[in-house]
This record gives sequence, structure tokens and C-alpha cells, in this order.
Amino acid sequence: MYSILTECPLFRGLTEDQIHEVIDGRGDYTLADYRDGELIARRDTAYSGLMIIVRGKVHGEMPAASGRPVTIEPLEAPQLIAPAFLFGGYNKLPIDVIADGDVTIMTIHRGYIFELMQNNVVIMSNFVDILSNRANVWSKKIYYLSFRSLREKVANYLLDHTHADNSALLMPDIAETASYFDATRSALQTVLDEMAKKRLVRRDGDSVVVLNPQGLRDILK
Repeated sequence: MYSILTECPLFRGLTEDQIHEVIDGRGDYTLADYRDGELIARRDTAYSGLMIIVRGKVHGEMPAASGRPVTIEPLEAPQLIAPAFLFGGYNKLPIDVIADGDVTIMTIHRGYIFELMQNNVVIMSNFVDILSNRANVWSKKIYYLSFRSLREKVANYLLDHTHADNSALLMPDIAETASYFDATRSALQTVLDEMAKKRLVRRDGDSVVVLNPQGLRDILK
């Protein structure tokens, strides 16, 4: 378990032995196993302990105006689940957390996380970096949602995830990508087909290759 935690953002820079020492120093954590599709945590419940994925993969779901649940991008071991909601006046989970396959979750009590940050500057610095990075990710998502049409959202997404040296974006699961935009698979497929007809992009197996970046930028004007 400690070898995987060396790759966890919270413990970045610490050795396996150091992690073992800080985690088992008081043993204020729990481990729980979940099966595929099982609900790990429910939205709007109190978040009293930081959840770390030590095995497997999870995804989040939250309701949308359309009535369909929006799938939040999946997280794999050894990532943290909703660290920004651990502290503050509203420390409740913003999403339902669901297991994708067999999953093991470590939960470290909130008070102990606070002690770890007080006693270890590396952990404190890592936690601040994690919150900052998550804020940047969510600001981009809000930016995507500010566009009026799915066509604009897709154009911006493709421009943001490709560049001159690598114009191909892996998109193996259209349904999963569509949920990111709160759209249906068919709606996203229609937008990509229209872009392909205009030679803005090309579908190449599981990838979308951007052929005309300026044409995508023109959509956003």
C-alpha cells in the first residue's frame, strides 16, 4: 500500500518509509473495499475524512438541468477524492462517488490531515498545490460551460487539448466525453461529423485529429 502512496499527490516527495511513519504513527485511517458500480459516497453527505484511492478507479456523478446525471472525469489510484471540500464551512461532497471495478479506498480523518500538515511542511505544501491545481481545472470547466452551444464547447475543448506538435486527441469513449459537456452521444457525434465535413477535424480510430485550428477558433468568435 505504501509504495502506491509514494505516487499520491499528497505524499509527493516522501519515501515509502516516511509515509509509513506518518500514516501509521497514530493509525487514524480506515480501508474499505468496493465492487464495480457500488456507491462509495453519496452527494451532500458530510465529508469528515479525506478519501484516497489506493486501488482501482472511480468516477463521480452529479445531477444536471437535463435530468441526466453528469459523469465527472474518472480518478485512478492514487488520486484524492474532492480534497477541496474537506475543510471550510460547507464540507459536504459535491458528487456521488461510484466504483469502476474493484476499488480500495483509504480514508484519513480530517483532524489527522490537519495534524499532518502542521507537522510536515511537505504534506502542507502538497495539499496547497493540489487545491490550486483543482481550482484551475474547475475554472476551465466553468469556461467550457459558459459557451452557448455544444459546437462551441467542442471547438474550445479540441483547441485546449491539442497543439501544433500533437494535433490528435484520444477519444475512445464518445459517451463518456459527451457527458463531460452534458450532452448525448448522438449530439456530440453530430457535431464531430459536421466538423469533419468542413475539414476542421478528422476521425482516426479512437482519435480526433485537428486539421484546421483557425477554423475552430473562428467558431468561438
